[in-house]
Amino acid sequence: MADRFTLAQKFVETDPLAAARALEEMAPKSASKFIDAVADPQSASLLASMMPYHAAKCVANLSAPAAARYLAGVEAREMAKILRFLGPDERAGVVKALPPHLAARVSLLLHYSPSVVGAWLNPGVLTLPPDCTVADAKARIANADVPDCDRIYAVDAKQSLAGAVKLAALIRAADDTPLTKLLKPVAGSLSAQESLLTALDSPLWLETDFLAVLDRLGRFIGIVRFAELRKAAQGQRSQTEVKDISGSLMDLAEYCYLGLADVVGSSLAAAPRNERARRR
Repeated sequence: MADRFTLAQKFVETDPLAAARALEEMAPKSASKFIDAVADPQSASLLASMMPYHAAKCVANLSAPAAARYLAGVEAREMAKILRFLGPDERAGVVKALPPHLAARVSLLLHYSPSVVGAWLNPGVLTLPPDCTVADAKARIANADVPDCDRIYAVDAKQSLAGAVKLAALIRAADDTPLTKLLKPVAGSLSAQESLLTALDSPLWLETDFLAVLDRLGRFIGIVRFAELRKAAQGQRSQTEVKDISGSLMDLAEYCYLGLADVVGSSLAAAPRNERARRR
């Protein structure tokens, strides 16, 4: 059975989407056992690839620390989609177990209704103080995640937007240049409380494909892309609907279902969690 487990893991690595579709066909308790058995990056990949409703059912069958560890590898907006399907107590337990910076990001998204801009923003955007130098800015960028856009925003002590600078301009500038000399006014912004349909009608989209998002007090809280808003406004398929899989993809999904069912049924005991942890 160890070989089957290895094959199942390889299948997840090769085609996580097909593996996710197969897990959606399984009982949540069994699917969650497999998610809990594979390496953490694979667990995160499976949860991110599953439809949020089904992913939430699996998360509900995991301990809060385990669920938080796997969801930490899922993009914040996708994580929020999953957590929305949990009960308030379950959701709070998982969020509490997340690393503080991730807990803050996903809590912000969960604060907003899915019908408004705030639920679809990217809160993980790097910001800089306007009084820093280019050298300081480059150092912060080097130690941060890759930005979601081609410009960096500057905010003051009250989180009000002071302007933005394109990454290309920042890289070309001398290190001792004050950031204020490079800052340009932003193209515009959206309110986090603004409805999706109203936001999509904004003429600001004629100039850019992403906009800054401000909370009700005018504080910068992230950016949102036009494509993300359009997708949300069009209405995603029902979270309870299982997507069709055709041709060879269906064959792979059936193989995954049968193989994982065997693994869940009899091989998990042969691979203790602490032993799997050492393999990571």
